[in-house]
Amino acid sequence: MGFEMDLNTVAIFSQVVECGSFTQAAESLDMTKSTVSRKVADLEQHLGVRLITRSTRNLTLTPEGEIFYQSCVQMLEIMSQAELQVTANQDLVRGRLNVVMPVELGQQVMGQYIHDFLKLYPNVSIHLELTNREVDIIGEGIDLYAQVGDVSDSSMVARPFHNSRRVMVASPRYLEQYGQITTPEDLKPPHHQVKIYNKAVKVPRWQLMQDENEVFIDLPYQLRVNTITSSLMACLDGLGIAILPEFLCREHLASGQLVQLLPDWDMPMVPVSFVYPQRKLIPKRLRVLIDYLINRFEQRTELLETNKAADFTM
Repeated sequence: MGFEMDLNTVAIFSQVVECGSFTQAAESLDMTKSTVSRKVADLEQHLGVRLITRSTRNLTLTPEGEIFYQSCVQMLEIMSQAELQVTANQDLVRGRLNVVMPVELGQQVMGQYIHDFLKLYPNVSIHLELTNREVDIIGEGIDLYAQVGDVSDSSMVARPFHNSRRVMVASPRYLEQYGQITTPEDLKPPHHQVKIYNKAVKVPRWQLMQDENEVFIDLPYQLRVNTITSSLMACLDGLGIAILPEFLCREHLASGQLVQLLPDWDMPMVPVSFVYPQRKLIPKRLRVLIDYLINRFEQRTELLETNKAADFTM
């Protein structure tokens, strides 16, 4: 019997691409690795082109494989939508999503929202990775990535949902030791920063703005860390000046553990966006998740602004 390409074969190939591994694809499909590998090999022979380049460490789509995969995604989504239209439960949302976001955003805010989402949609499973490493959205089969900073890849869809305000802070103990900061000109040695460095969150040199004035600061550092939380803890311990998201250090400013420096000077807002591969038809589960997370985040922002205004008037 000759090879017949059907939706089952398309789904197997798509799963291999999204998992980035024949083994993981086989586990998720409850099939043997040999069966999955043979199905993909038969598909390649039928099409007359190589779809996947295999190496000992990873799988890479060929140009023909990328074109075919995008068509498979659209085909499966069309079938999924058609199925929903003829089932009794038109609102059924199901399937797996691979979600990646920076550590602090996941731990401080989005993690709880994802927990609540899964309680609302028990037929959805989410693989959530909190990391500050640089990611390859296509190569790693990531469905949704939370990007802090500008999105430079035009092949991705970016949906901005927040502009993060940053503040310059130091502990009273640090200021007692190294001197007060009253003007940007004071930001020079022996003053030093707690430097944040990671590939997921791009932190350039400091930019201060006031009316028509603009100043760029690049202080030396004694300690370099790869997470915002680590920078906050080091700043609280008096190890330097830090630039932090306002929401992360608000309670420490209120308690006096930190002091905001140069409050009359502004810093550029940092955009935060949800980024996902360019697709004409994205899975319903992904659309619903994005809308849910943004809605919860907007509710949180409104609550914080209300509380901040109340504190100001007291």
